[in-house]
Amino acid sequence: MLINSENGVIELKTFNTRLYRGMSLDQLKQTDFYKEKYHNMWDVKTGYFWYYFKHIEVLGYQLSFSLCFFEDQLDIIHMDTWENGDAKDWNEWTEEKEMNVFHRNNTFLIQILEMPPTQKKKKPYPSCTFKFPWGDIWSVYDPRSASSLMGINFNEEEKQIKNNL
Repeated sequence: MLINSENGVIELKTFNTRLYRGMSLDQLKQTDFYKEKYHNMWDVKTGYFWYYFKHIEVLGYQLSFSLCFFEDQLDIIHMDTWENGDAKDWNEWTEEKEMNVFHRNNTFLIQILEMPPTQKKKKPYPSCTFKFPWGDIWSVYDPRSASSLMGINFNEEEKQIKNNL
């Protein structure tokens, strides 16, 4: 299991690593996942820092993570799947290729969560959402950024609980 449906914690067993909201940056930097897969970092200059990681294999999919820290705590988790045929730059990009990524992301989530999406929408953008008591796991195709992403949103109450632990 990659994502624990009870609490939204991501288990990367190959790297003996757990990713969860509120995790400290120091904790992340001590993990095998960070040591082996860290790619680069972007300082947004607002207190937010995005850390990007090289792809790992999960159930035959190439999966990458983008982890956003606010100050020194993990706040936002984004993921995406990748294949050789995906656009590498704007010259190769087409909406059809990006929609294929969106559908692949949805299939990946259905496989790892072992359930269909709770909600599917076509407007304002194509999206799939899997709802849990602690928050949502989502997949979206965003034509504004010409990209498809997956991620985890935590309920505000859950954020408060975790921050007070």
